[in-house]
Amino acid sequence: MGLALGGAAGFGNAVVGRRLRIVGPEVREHLFGVAHGLSRLGMVGMALLIVTGPLLIWLQFGGVNALSWVFWLKMVLLVALIVDIIVMGRLEAQAEGGDLRTLKRLPVLGAVSILLLIGIVLCAVVAFE
Repeated sequence: MGLALGGAAGFGNAVVGRRLRIVGPEVREHLFGVAHGLSRLGMVGMALLIVTGPLLIWLQFGGVNALSWVFWLKMVLLVALIVDIIVMGRLEAQAEGGDLRTLKRLPVLGAVSILLLIGIVLCAVVAFE
């Protein structure tokens, strides 16, 4: 469930971010509302992953000693995704406040989020097989 919510937020915000640059101010306000809603979904998804991840490690594998380096790569990618999400949130706030130059960076950061999410899923498949 957490992965689904995070994926919906990542892919959704990538689409909304591209549209924010080309629409007028009246539509931009509504799109920011959509972006905020998607971001909240992503935060809920991330929280679910942060809570259920350690539970899975302890209940299924008996602790971190049984996990491979691929698991730790997944964790590094997860931290990078969290940083990317925080930066995107700050840029969205600046753009909403009137600094429309920041909108140019949002699609790039959205693409980075998607790539990180794909890397996290691939690492999880290998680490938890």
